[in-house]
Amino acid sequence: MAARAAQRAQPGLVTLYTQETVYHVTAAQLQAVMVALWTPELRMSEAISAVLMGPGLAAPGLSDTMSYFTRRLWRDSVFPVVVDASTLDWLPLGATARNVVRVVTPHPGEAARLLNTTPQQVQSNRVQTLREISRRYGNCWVVLKGHQTLVGRSDGDIFVNSSGNPHLAQGGSGDVLGGYLAGLLAQRPLLTDVGRLIRFAVWQHGAAADKLQAARANWVVEELIDELGNAR
Repeated sequence: MAARAAQRAQPGLVTLYTQETVYHVTAAQLQAVMVALWTPELRMSEAISAVLMGPGLAAPGLSDTMSYFTRRLWRDSVFPVVVDASTLDWLPLGATARNVVRVVTPHPGEAARLLNTTPQQVQSNRVQTLREISRRYGNCWVVLKGHQTLVGRSDGDIFVNSSGNPHLAQGGSGDVLGGYLAGLLAQRPLLTDVGRLIRFAVWQHGAAADKLQAARANWVVEELIDELGNAR
């Protein structure tokens, strides 16, 4: 779903890296998306312009090798990195490479794990939660999902997203947002205003859900992918 959502941002070429055990079943479901094997020794080529990590990585047996890979990319990569889902638990504290784009997209439960607190405490002060996550992880951009998703960093303005509805709580919705956001960040001409780009991705994700909800009440996440980019 993340790979298909990335296509909707029209970045050009999308590549999905996956383990050998699921390579064939994954590749059989995709057409234009390239599918390549992931190994712990993988080195991202200079042709890569953005990376999303997280969707599909909750499987057992990945923590040792993938956590090191995640930390290395987060600290050292010069291209934008988006981190979501299980991979959030592997992020290193502290600074990253200078002048790089880093984005995390936690829901309240994931934000609570990042701060060693509870979802209830996260929801009681969402602005403070966003600021603290950004501060701990190198002043990264934070998309704190939920009702009226917040976008911001440890300082500066925090923006409240106005689009979206409760049906975005469906499983896979966050994967769609992560893929679409990474697809936009992969396009260097769009990086002149990263904050605006992130806000647009979040708004478009919610607005596509609102458009579907206006048409029928029983839409599913796969349809959300098809609608991305059409909301105006």
